[in-house]
Amino acid sequence: MAVLHRIFSRRGGNPVCQGLGFVCLLWCVFFAFSATPSGASGNPDLVKTIKGQKGEIINGVACSSDGKKIASAVDDGTVQVWDLESGKVVLTLSKDLQGANAVAFSPDGQLLAAAVMAGGRRGNAVQIFDLANGQLVQDMRGHTQQITDLAFSPDGNRIASVGNDNTLRIWNVKYGTLETTQKETKNNLLALAYSPDGKNIIATENWDGKIQMWDAINVRLIRSIQGHADWVLCVAYSPDGKEFVTGSRDGSVYVWDAESGARLRVLRDPELDPVNSVVYSPDGRYVMAATQSRHILSWQKSESNLFNFYEGHDLSVTSLAFPSSGKYVISAGLDGSIRVWNGPGQGGPDSVLAQAMKYEAGTDPMEQDLALAAKLYQQAAEKGQVEAMFRLGTMYSHGKGVVRNMDEAKKWWSLAAEKGNASAKAQLQVGQKVALAVSPPPQVKVEEPQVQAEPKAMEPEEKKIKAAVKESSKPEQVAKVVPPAPPTPVAKDKNSLYEEGLRFFKGQGVPRDYAQAHKLFAEAAEMGQVKAQYRLGFMYSLGKGVKKSDQEAVNWWQKAAKQNDPEAQYYLGYMYEIGGGVKQDMGEAKKWYQKAAANGNVNAAQSLKMLP
Repeated sequence: MAVLHRIFSRRGGNPVCQGLGFVCLLWCVFFAFSATPSGASGNPDLVKTIKGQKGEIINGVACSSDGKKIASAVDDGTVQVWDLESGKVVLTLSKDLQGANAVAFSPDGQLLAAAVMAGGRRGNAVQIFDLANGQLVQDMRGHTQQITDLAFSPDGNRIASVGNDNTLRIWNVKYGTLETTQKETKNNLLALAYSPDGKNIIATENWDGKIQMWDAINVRLIRSIQGHADWVLCVAYSPDGKEFVTGSRDGSVYVWDAESGARLRVLRDPELDPVNSVVYSPDGRYVMAATQSRHILSWQKSESNLFNFYEGHDLSVTSLAFPSSGKYVISAGLDGSIRVWNGPGQGGPDSVLAQAMKYEAGTDPMEQDLALAAKLYQQAAEKGQVEAMFRLGTMYSHGKGVVRNMDEAKKWWSLAAEKGNASAKAQLQVGQKVALAVSPPPQVKVEEPQVQAEPKAMEPEEKKIKAAVKESSKPEQVAKVVPPAPPTPVAKDKNSLYEEGLRFFKGQGVPRDYAQAHKLFAEAAEMGQVKAQYRLGFMYSLGKGVKKSDQEAVNWWQKAAKQNDPEAQYYLGYMYEIGGGVKQDMGEAKKWYQKAAANGNVNAAQSLKMLP
C-alpha cells in the first residue's frame, strides 16, 4: 500500500402550545443557535499528530503487533521507528538511500522490512532491520525497477514483494535469499497482501485494473479477475480471510470473495478521488480507506453506506495501519505527518456527537440520515454530552428523524440547560414567553346593565357644541403618498457565486444540492471564476448534478488550467494519461503534470515519477 499515492495522490394542534407563533419562534431560535455547536469544537477523533521534518513525504506507515511502535517510509529514503505513546523517533534505520516506499513489521515485532531505492544498477532492495539494535540484517536485491509494496507471511518466514518490473517475488527472511520470481503480466504490480493463514496472496495491477489471486504455497496464479476500471492501488484481507477489499485510482472501493473472486459489495462508486490505502479493523467489523482528498473513510463491514469519515491531513493521505487492539488507526500523508485517530466506534461521547452532526447535515462525503443522527445524538446525550442533549431536543421539537414530541424536546433542553447550555436555556425561555402570550385573557366580572333614564332635550348651547364636535371629526384631505420604488437587486460577484455554490456542493449550512451547486458554479465560471471552472469539470467528470461527460470535464479543466489553476492542470494531465474525454497522449499528460507540479501540486509531481 505504499507509493500508491504517486499515481495521484405547518398551524395548531399541539398539546403543549397553540398557535403558529410558538413554532415560528422556535424555528428562529433554532437557526440562531444551531449553526455553530455550543459544546463541540475541534476534531474529537484526532488523538495526536506526529510531525516529521518540513517537506517530508511519507509513502508508507506500519504498526507493530503490540501497538507500541510505528514505522514510516519517507520519500527521501529515511526509514524511522516511532514510539506511539510519546510520538518520538526511537530509531532511524536507513542511511544514504534515494527513497523508501513501504515498511512492514514482522509478526513477532522483532524485525522491520523496508522497500528502498539504494541507487546503483541493482539498487531496488528489500532490507530487513533488527529492531533490538537497528542493524541491517538482510539486503535482498533482485527487482529491476521500483518496489511498490511488500508484506511478511503470517509465520514471519517469508516476505513477498511486487514492483514496476511486473514481478511478484518471494524471499526467505532467515537466509536473505530469493525463493521465486513470478511474472504473469506486462503491467506494473502495485500492491499485495497475504491471507491470514498464509496460503494465498493477492496482487494488483495498474493499467488493466486486474487483480491476481495466487496460491502462496505452490506459488502459482489461481486466477486473474477484472477488478476496477483503472489502476488498483491497494488491497487488504479481512482478519477471517473470507474476503478482501481493493481501492482504485478511479476512487472506487470494492469487496471481493476470497475464494471465488466474486465481487460482494460496492463500498464506494468511482469518484475523481483516488484511494491510496485500504485496511480492515482488527476485529473485522470495519473497512477504512485513505483518499487523495485527505479523507479517511470508514464503513461497517456488512454495510455499503459510509459510516464515518475523518479529516485533518493537509495533503493526500497515503497509508493506513491498525495496532492489534483496534483502539487507534494510524495515518500518514504527503504533508509529512503521522496522525493517530480513534478507531471506528472507539471514540467517546464527543466523537459520537461529531458523527451525528455529519449525518444531520449530510456533510460531504456523507449522505444525510436524520433518523441515524437522532439515534447517535441520543447515545451521546445519555452519556452526558450536553450539546447532544440540546440537538436531540431540537430534533424532537421539529420532528427531524423522530416523531415530533414537545415533551421530549423540553426534557432534553432542560437537561442541557441544567448543565449550562445557553442554546437550550434560550429555547426554554422562548417557550415560556410564548406560553404566556397565547394564554387566554383573565375572566372579568360582568355587571348587569342598568336601565337609563330617557335623555333630556338638548339646550341650544349643547347643540352648538355637538355640531362643532361632529364637524371636527370629519377626515381631512391628505395628499396621496406614492411609495418609493423597491431597491434594485444587487448582482452577486463571481466569487460570491462560487462560495455559495460550494456550500450547496458540500452541504455546509444548507442541504446538499448538486443541481443548485452546478447552477451557481456555471454562473461564476462564465464570469471567469477559475475555481468554479475547476469544480464544473469535477462535476461533469463524476456526473454530479449534471449528466456525466468527460468531454465537458476536459473543456472546463482546460479553461481553468489556462488560468494556471494547479488542480485543473493536474486533472487535465490525468485525463490525457488515461484517454478520458480526449485522445490518450502521454506527452500532453506530462506537460500538464509538469505545469501543475511547478505550481505546487504535490500529486502531479508524484505522478510524473510514474509515467512510463
